[in-house]
Amino acid sequence: MAPPPDAHNSAHGAVYGQLLQVHDIHGDITVNPPQAPTTVADVSLDPPRPATTVRGRDGLMETLRNAMMRGVPVPHVLTGPGGFGKTTVAAALAEHARAEGWTVFWVRPDAILPSMLEVAVEMGASRTEAEQVKGAPRSAARWVWRHLDAAPRPWLLVLDNADRPELLDPENRPGEQRGWMRSSPGGFVLVTSRVNDPALWAPATMHRVEVLNPEDAAVTLADHAGVGELPGATELAERLGGVPIALSLAGRVLATHQVLFPDAQALLSRLEEDVTELDELAAPPVTGADGERKPLSGVWELSLGLVTERHPHAVPLLRVLSLLGAQGQAVPLHRLPISELAGGVLDSPEHPLDEVSFARSVNALVSHGLVRVVPQSEEHTLLLHPLIAETVSAGLNEDDVPLLLEVDGLLERQGDRDPHFELAVFTALGLLARRLPVRDDTFRVRMDLAGIRAYLQLARFTEAERAGNRTRDFATESLGPIHPLTLQARHLLAEGWLFQDRVSEADQEYLALLADRERVLGVEAPRTLDTRHQLALVAGIRGDWAKARERLETLLEARLRLQGVEDTETLAAMDALGYAAMRSGDLRLAEQMINEVHDVRCRLLGERNRLTLNSAYKMGLLALRRGDRSSAREIFRRVLSGRIDALGPDHPETRLVRDRLAETPISAYRERGHGASG
Repeated sequence: MAPPPDAHNSAHGAVYGQLLQVHDIHGDITVNPPQAPTTVADVSLDPPRPATTVRGRDGLMETLRNAMMRGVPVPHVLTGPGGFGKTTVAAALAEHARAEGWTVFWVRPDAILPSMLEVAVEMGASRTEAEQVKGAPRSAARWVWRHLDAAPRPWLLVLDNADRPELLDPENRPGEQRGWMRSSPGGFVLVTSRVNDPALWAPATMHRVEVLNPEDAAVTLADHAGVGELPGATELAERLGGVPIALSLAGRVLATHQVLFPDAQALLSRLEEDVTELDELAAPPVTGADGERKPLSGVWELSLGLVTERHPHAVPLLRVLSLLGAQGQAVPLHRLPISELAGGVLDSPEHPLDEVSFARSVNALVSHGLVRVVPQSEEHTLLLHPLIAETVSAGLNEDDVPLLLEVDGLLERQGDRDPHFELAVFTALGLLARRLPVRDDTFRVRMDLAGIRAYLQLARFTEAERAGNRTRDFATESLGPIHPLTLQARHLLAEGWLFQDRVSEADQEYLALLADRERVLGVEAPRTLDTRHQLALVAGIRGDWAKARERLETLLEARLRLQGVEDTETLAAMDALGYAAMRSGDLRLAEQMINEVHDVRCRLLGERNRLTLNSAYKMGLLALRRGDRSSAREIFRRVLSGRIDALGPDHPETRLVRDRLAETPISAYRERGHGASG
């Protein structure tokens, strides 16, 4: 059949889509449209290179190099929190493998199927076969591993950032080696993951990547700053907790902003109050989504996002721990009673809090490296790395105000049991109150006052006076000169003077304070009675035990009538009266008061509590007064052990009982000032 006269085997102009040119047609036409471009697989023959020399990992690197051989029976897994250097270690091992002539594959699990298919193709497999098996992940995995097992040349496969282990095998534990993580006669498999769960990875060999020690951290900081010697590097590295990502960011800042930060000390001063300023200083100068990236805090935010997917209580729990565990202190589990946390920020109607959900949340935080469980003599404690605690706390905002109030309520109900612990918490709460709208200024003042009390209990009198003056002035300005909290600031200042033997100053302030408190609060208000208690102690310190006893008897009658026998302040009055009775020669009354206080405190607070130990110390003094030196020494030994644990070996109250055991002469002030008050 002849073609029509206007038929031409050509096309003119722009052509979009498919161009079908037909000459003679005999039968059906099948049109096969072009395939869409294949997504580039996330696999690389050229893994990342460490930016600087890898420091502080010599032992781990030697272990991995020795383990790296064809046919090793199990994969190896590097675990640790984000930013601790797992990828850096893996990259260093990849450099070693490449130098040894191994082929290196670097895969990220979020695109593992196309990536592993590409690995097999790189090993010589057919791309056509890869296309055929890609729709069946199980078959694809078997097909890939057949090629890897038969590889003529040894290889290293790094599965980096396997923070969702289910991506390695949606149906089985990754450690069962039926998915993408397997051992192989052809090479060596190394996995990096935030998830430190031995049961998940078993029987793989696990290596936990920790922070750098101070010496290696300082050298690493200098490496990233691009200098051989960096004055102040040790102090800055310590401030950053030896966390590799923080050291890297700080080094980048020092290298980039040499005018603003000529040395490490200058950057340390900038970061002293808020380490998260590293995010702003080290961020690249871009706008848009990348400009919002937070290099340091974003590391923990990613971990929190992974945990929240399965454990909704974990994130609010970590925020609670960031306050209770401020400054790197361990949080005893008794500080987190389920009965008191239920109904608070950890609880919700959709996800009610109970012991099981609490335990699972703790385990999730532990497995992601955000929290560590540290056994102690009597109970387990939870420990955050200081940098994690500070970063999480710095990320709190107005929506987290209920969290601050809840932590404050927990400590208030638990009472003053550990001044070291409470000082750190109240300091953290006070700092947050300065930038978050927590009701009004009363919360901030209350936190500052609680911190001053802890300073006094720890015999840190200079710091107590400095904080007391600052708090009194702020309270006077913001709340008024006769506000109860302003009066309390004055009370604590005078108490610090009394401990420093500035008796006349304290006495004068207490008398003025008593008049103000009686006028503002009433004659028998608890805080007014506090001032009367201190005036009784002043009389005793001056040696007027008759006046001290008279004042304490009147005070105790009011405390018993208004507050009850088991109230903390009532027990303090009984304790002081017993001591005054002993000093005035009435050993019968002294024994009655001191023994009763000790029994109640043992029952309510425990034998090792600081206040219970004060009562026990006075029992030892009573034994001495009665001439029973053997019993006195036995009591003092128990008190010494307890005070070392509660207050430390150098606290004045610890030294006091140590001198008693050594039969060292003790001044009247030392005994009255540190042994009389409950």
